[in-house]
Amino acid sequence: MSVERPFVRPHLARLAGYAPVVPLSERAAAAGLAPEACLKLDANENPYGMQDGVRDALRQALQETGFGAIYPDPDQMELRAALAGYTGLDASMILAGAGADELLDLTLRAVLAPGSAIITCTPSFGMYPFLADLNQLELIDVPRGDGFALRPDALLEAVQSVRARGVDLVVILTSPNNPTGDLVPRDLLEALLNGGATVMLDEAYVEFAGLDASAQALLSVQPRLIIMRTFSKWAGIAGLRLGYMLATAGLIADLAKVKQPYNVNQAAEIAGIAAIERRAEIGEQLAAIRATRDRLVNALAALPGLEPLPSESNFVLVRVDPAIGSGRELHDRLASVGVFVRTYSDPLLAGSLRISVPRADQLDVLLERIAAVL
Repeated sequence: MSVERPFVRPHLARLAGYAPVVPLSERAAAAGLAPEACLKLDANENPYGMQDGVRDALRQALQETGFGAIYPDPDQMELRAALAGYTGLDASMILAGAGADELLDLTLRAVLAPGSAIITCTPSFGMYPFLADLNQLELIDVPRGDGFALRPDALLEAVQSVRARGVDLVVILTSPNNPTGDLVPRDLLEALLNGGATVMLDEAYVEFAGLDASAQALLSVQPRLIIMRTFSKWAGIAGLRLGYMLATAGLIADLAKVKQPYNVNQAAEIAGIAAIERRAEIGEQLAAIRATRDRLVNALAALPGLEPLPSESNFVLVRVDPAIGSGRELHDRLASVGVFVRTYSDPLLAGSLRISVPRADQLDVLLERIAAVL
């Protein structure tokens, strides 16, 4: 008798899967270099790493007898209280998760039935089409226009077209956008919300633009607004996986019923609280990153064949003149000298690279290596 393995649902079996960043050790080995000789600038991490006070909080927690031996708080009460102080919102409007990616998935599964739609504006975060496929959602793309600017009229028209079909939808926008670095205009956001769209605004990089660039003030008057945030970037704890969302208390209460109860591990919660307590010190890192970003943009603009775009985040999208090669070719040349940046399969980005901002003391090395391979 033949025995067959269980088969996954057909639409899942057809998924290409999300393409994550290759670990530093693997990229360094491929280049024949030691990891410490390389510049990992492909995932928009905080180049200064975990702040010392956050590390100390984790070290102290490790000495406690109960650390790791008991389940964490399923409601993350202490973390949400700290986030309430950080955001100025009531804790009832905050939900924590194992990175913003978990909350993106959770929210789409909860508010959209299979066959519903999400609208995105490429180029943007590659997780959105992956989640659309995963959850059997129609993906409607309204590509950005010249200079990768959003096209308000086309986006509003797409929303009305979907609503006219009687299909539920969520518009997903990123501010600052990954990989272009620009903010979503406030008047466009309000127009979408006033037009009946539910908008999921991904603010993973908002601390680099400054919290005054956040749209969270609209939450009191726009119940269809959902904001996603993460500690991965600004707080330098990407490896601990900690994110949170801001929304109306009613939606948060509903999502709290269906999330995994112990989704945030104990170490992540401790680190998140410590990062909030040390936000002034981390703010000094953010200021250094912004200053280095501006120096990087100016230096790249002075190099032949490179056109960096203005950025409000901790990365810079750089257009590559075909005369010096494709984006992929320059990516590979940089990898051979230990500079790891991000390239894309999206045709809109075939001639571009995304470079995460390095530490200030790494900038000259980065520029020297770029100049060497041009």
